[in-house]
Amino acid sequence: MAAPLPPESQFHIEVIKLLLQVATSDGRVTREEIDSIIDTARGFSVPLTELSVLTRCLHEGKPLPPPNLSVLREDPRAVLDAVHTLIAGDGQVHEAEIAMARQIREMLGLAP
Repeated sequence: MAAPLPPESQFHIEVIKLLLQVATSDGRVTREEIDSIIDTARGFSVPLTELSVLTRCLHEGKPLPPPNLSVLREDPRAVLDAVHTLIAGDGQVHEAEIAMARQIREMLGLAP
């Protein structure tokens, strides 16, 4: 049985889950988006086992696990920074991504 993850690691995993949701919001995932998510995961030191589970869902077309909003609300600014970096990373901002960013702001309890 694996040891429980420290709270900071759990927060980072939840951010990655959210980023995967954002990346798929426009119906396609670009190489730039995948690279950005992987770079973010590395920067956060997300355990490879956790990242593998999440990317496997993406590759196999399985539903992505929803992020835990209560964990994400611990640092909403960091979450939004990661979301904005991902959205802007491929040089193309789609309407679905803008809508999702707005929805995330609301879900995290931040004023528009």
